[in-house]
Amino acid sequence: TVSSDEMVTSLYQKNSVKRKLKKLFPDAVSGCFSLSIDRKKIAEKVFFDKALHKKLTDLVTPLVFNEIFKVAKKVNGVLFAEVPLLFECNYQNAFDGVVVIAREKSARIEAVKARSKLTEQEILARMENQIDYEKQDFSNFVVIENNGDVEKLTLAISEYLKTI
Repeated sequence: TVSSDEMVTSLYQKNSVKRKLKKLFPDAVSGCFSLSIDRKKIAEKVFFDKALHKKLTDLVTPLVFNEIFKVAKKVNGVLFAEVPLLFECNYQNAFDGVVVIAREKSARIEAVKARSKLTEQEILARMENQIDYEKQDFSNFVVIENNGDVEKLTLAISEYLKTI
């Protein structure tokens, strides 16, 4: 299993990426030779500015998918990639299969609040840049509901894994 979020964190450590981010967000990337990224400042900007969000996504997404595909070439078996912006970036057809973990909006908001300490306004701003899971047609994909506890989700995933 690979995590796109972890890959982004790793990419943000590379000087080449830091320099590109400094051009996009001069007040969020400090330093001259040793650049330091303030991810919170970047998030504050991109989640309230769709054009800036697109620029960041256009910069980072291809790098993340290159990393995913590098890992995939090395794996002998099944690889699962956790990709939050899969549909938004139109990469769903780049994989042999897609599993959507669906959750009610209110439950997603509460989970993000607990995990990230973001305000509801910040979470909703981020969700504006995501597909609307309640309106999206996922009929071509496997959908696993995540509206119960961890035990129910684990059981549902285990049942799915038996089918592949």
